[in-house]
Parts: sequence; structure tokens; C-alpha cells
Amino acid sequence: MWYPGHMAKASRIIEQIRKNIDLVVELLDARAPLATRAYSRKPIRAKKNVIVLGKSDLAPNTEVIRWKEFFESSNEQVFVFDKDIPRDAIVEFIAKQVQKNGFIVVVGVPNVGKSTFINKLKGSRSAQVGAIPGITRGLQWFSVAEKFRVLDTPGLLLPNLWSTDLVAKLLLVGSLTVDMVPEKVLQRAFEIYAKIAEIDDTDLESYVEKFAREKGMIIKGGQPDKKRALVSFFNSISQGKFGKLTFETPQEANDYQSDRLSST
Repeated sequence: MWYPGHMAKASRIIEQIRKNIDLVVELLDARAPLATRAYSRKPIRAKKNVIVLGKSDLAPNTEVIRWKEFFESSNEQVFVFDKDIPRDAIVEFIAKQVQKNGFIVVVGVPNVGKSTFINKLKGSRSAQVGAIPGITRGLQWFSVAEKFRVLDTPGLLLPNLWSTDLVAKLLLVGSLTVDMVPEKVLQRAFEIYAKIAEIDDTDLESYVEKFAREKGMIIKGGQPDKKRALVSFFNSISQGKFGKLTFETPQEANDYQSDRLSST
């Protein structure tokens, strides 16, 4: 189940406060920027937005640059982000996009690195903002360096993910977990990874069995613990333990039906 109630609630809240939003920060995973834009953009479509390519340290630098140029060719403002980026750099970038004390909403799919990004913004010079007249109660806003105010949101996803490749890529970057997807998606995700990693064996079951034995994941009777190995394998990919990878390229954009990503 990848669309729990809190996602629907977050979408409703964004809709309710849309008139108060001055800037939307879309946090995308640099390894799969189109796939990680798979959330409802309807509430934010008319709003000024900027793109932050997160986890850029987990992707090849040449591919990150190509994605940055891809979005900029559509007149989108792009910032390349990773955990080691100086706080002042990202604060300055956002401050240039919005008037002083403007309201900013940060959106993104689960596990796209929003906590890292938000914590970077907060630093040691942020402060919680009290109740703001005219804005839904209970929202946690914080002020950044007295320049702008930020609202974090829960991870968002579309309620219907129509493409096996889309779901597979969300699995590879960790936005979905192994127990959330059917077997055909696991197999497809492995095929995408195997092509990039130049692995000849494209049968997931046999590969996971070998992976389990190599990692010493053995259960009673000397059999490989394939379930544990499967989870460990995909977690290792999403965490960047197998090196810098990219799961889609700008050349694939036209085949991705990107208009549908922003249609619901």
C-alpha cells in the first residue's frame, strides 16, 4: 500500500493553503528525477516552483549536469543538492526566488532526502513560526535566517502508479520498499539495475540466492535466506552502496509520458 491516509491529507492541506504559498520547492532524486516527480502537482501547478536535485552525490556527476540542463531548458530553476552542500548556498538560492518572509512549501516522494534538506535549511538559525492568521492550524512552519518561512510535508505519491518501470525506479531509489510491490516489479527493477551494472544474469531469484550466500545470509539447513537478501540487496542500491548510479536519462523523457505525472 503506497498511498496511506497521510498522503491524501497532505495533498488536501496543500490545496487549502495554495493561495498563501509563494514558492514550491520540488525535491527530486538526481538518479531518477522524472520518476520521483510522481506525485500530484495539481495543487501547485500554478505556483512558482524551483527544482532541487537531491542525493546528487549518489549519481554520476555527468548525468546530474545533464538533468540540470534538461530542466533548465524548460526555464526551470534548478539547484544541485547533497548533504555536504553549505547551508548558506541553498538558503541564498531560495531567498532569491521569493520575497522576504515568503511562504515556501517543500514537496517530494518518500525517502527523497527531504529530512536532510529540511535539516540543512534549519541549521542552528531557524525558529518555529507561531500561528499565522488565515492559514490552516496545526502546520509546522519554521523561519530560515529571517528570510523566508518553510513548511515541510509528508512524502507524496500518486494514488495510481500506472507504469511498471515507474514503480521499479521508485523501488530502486528507496521511495517504495520490497514489500510494497509485486514480483514483476522486483524483476523489472533488477533488470534496470543489471543493465546499468553490466550484470549478465538477469534472473532476480538466482542472483539473490548468490547474493545471500556471499553475504553469509544462511538459515537453518544451510539454505540461503532469500527474503532477507532481497531486502538487503535493494536497500543497498537505494543507499548508494554499489556506487554512483542513474536509473533514467533525459533521453527517456519523451517516453515517460511526463504530462501524466502532472495530470492528477
